[in-house]
Amino acid sequence: MKLTEHYLHLRNHFGDTLENEDFTITIDELANILCCSPRYTKKIMKEMHLEKWIHWKVTYGRGKRPTLTFLKNKGEVLLEVSKSHIQSGRYKEGLQLLHSLGPHYQEKANEWLVNQFGYIEENDKNEPLEVLRYPYYFSIIHLDPAHINSIHENHLVDHIFDTLLVYNPETKSADPHLAHHYECSDEGMTWRFYLRKGVFFHHGRELTAQDVVQSFQRLKEIAFSNKSMISNIKAIEANKKWVVEFHLSQTDYLFPHALCHKQLSIIPIDVYRNLGEAFTTLPTGTGPFKITKHDESMIRLDAHGTYFKGRPHLDRVEIITLDEINQDTKRGFADYFSHDVSANNTPMYWEEVHQPEEGATYITFNLFKDGPHQSKKLREAINLCIDRDALCQFLGGKHLFPADSQLINETAKTYVNAYNPAKSMALLHEAGYSGETLTLYATQLRKNASVQTEAFWIKEQCEKVGIKVDVHVIPIPELLKQSTMKKADMIIGGFAFGNDIVYSFYRFFQIPGSFVKNLMGKKLGAILDQQILNVRQEADTNKQMSYLLDLEHTIKKEVAIINLYHRSHAINVNNNSQLKGISLEWFGRVNYKDLWFK
Repeated sequence: MKLTEHYLHLRNHFGDTLENEDFTITIDELANILCCSPRYTKKIMKEMHLEKWIHWKVTYGRGKRPTLTFLKNKGEVLLEVSKSHIQSGRYKEGLQLLHSLGPHYQEKANEWLVNQFGYIEENDKNEPLEVLRYPYYFSIIHLDPAHINSIHENHLVDHIFDTLLVYNPETKSADPHLAHHYECSDEGMTWRFYLRKGVFFHHGRELTAQDVVQSFQRLKEIAFSNKSMISNIKAIEANKKWVVEFHLSQTDYLFPHALCHKQLSIIPIDVYRNLGEAFTTLPTGTGPFKITKHDESMIRLDAHGTYFKGRPHLDRVEIITLDEINQDTKRGFADYFSHDVSANNTPMYWEEVHQPEEGATYITFNLFKDGPHQSKKLREAINLCIDRDALCQFLGGKHLFPADSQLINETAKTYVNAYNPAKSMALLHEAGYSGETLTLYATQLRKNASVQTEAFWIKEQCEKVGIKVDVHVIPIPELLKQSTMKKADMIIGGFAFGNDIVYSFYRFFQIPGSFVKNLMGKKLGAILDQQILNVRQEADTNKQMSYLLDLEHTIKKEVAIINLYHRSHAINVNNNSQLKGISLEWFGRVNYKDLWFK
């Protein structure tokens, strides 16, 4: 890197000199330009000559001066060095250089960079490795299951850790996983789990009942944002090395479903205590892949060779963090996971793998706060001034569609575009609205991942009918603080369901991050608490869903929530590609464990 800086310094100093144009200069003159000693300058010139960036000819004799010829321009050298860094795994340094290129070399760089992604065959100590490498556009913050915030973090944690049970969407049941069997007694207040033998953490130690006990004790001790998931646990006992028993304070037939959630993954407490905060960067689990590298430039996942459900077919997955300005490289995974079918002469080779996402983007009203939004008529006026079809078109997403419920099937039954600005203005008059400004907080998961665009669109629609709205984009951790939340009249955010629809629906009404339970006010809050209790104490899944739908209907009837849109995920897969085993998980992400190359 230092040699590159010296070259660029020289090239800038002699900016009017063309490539392949000879000129004479002494070592002392070069040393003054580079601010180096003559001896070190000789070394620099020799190295540049060997790199074929320059031609350096020394002619001996009185009055003879060395001849310097620049062979490459700045762009060529930067591109060459950045390629070398990337090929040696130094992605951060290489990408920083790429981003400094001019438009011509930036285009060349992107064309080259695309070919560095996808299926790669490499050798490690003379052993062949099948590697899947792809770009991603922000740094992963948390890989500690307790602290995951995003869908992508959840996706990676799903490959690194395991839970006691896993949800089976076909049977709608919580099936054995780390536990090979479980049973309940005392009317759903005592749950006993029998663990599999021969399950190993990535560092080689076998999992036991003590790991389960300590994993849940840790969640009670740390700043776990979803403590409602474990608040009903009164005690946990390791009865034997392979048997663990949970004692609950109240009947809870949803408890097995909670144990499928990735935030309740089992961790090795010894590794966690040894690493401290570093555990969220380099965690250890029992999953099909283990983290072997995680820094600001990349995440490397290597196959867990002794995984209890079978070794993955892939040897390695590398996720390269790319800066946002390098948008052209989004084509990097195009050969495998995306394609413009309409532009292809043989579209029969391409198949769209489609996965709708339950849940929705929505607005909630803060019914604990005084203000004009306490009027149901004003809330309905806001509802009627929003054209959901127009919103989906404005957001430009062919995979967005209007929502009238958190559930797609319920939306299909009930959705009618109720957009009616004239009626909206009439309701404002009936509500006695006199021009007060409503504060709308838009949730932000991370930089460039927020509902800011939606919030300002809503503001524009409201102002068309005479409702003043002030928009603030607030990071979710900040918004979860009571001192911040209480200032909002409305909050716009989104909630993505997992494949366990009933439990996800339950969580939507229960967890702080959905901004439902903590905004409903006393009257609706009491109804919500009672229905949530009814769900937990009901063993029948259909009846559980009925309670939840009744709760949503009650909240919608009071216009305490305005559902806006659903989304779906889709990838186009080339059936002639080497990549096989592609399937979308519930959040629209690809399951690495089943991928293989033909």
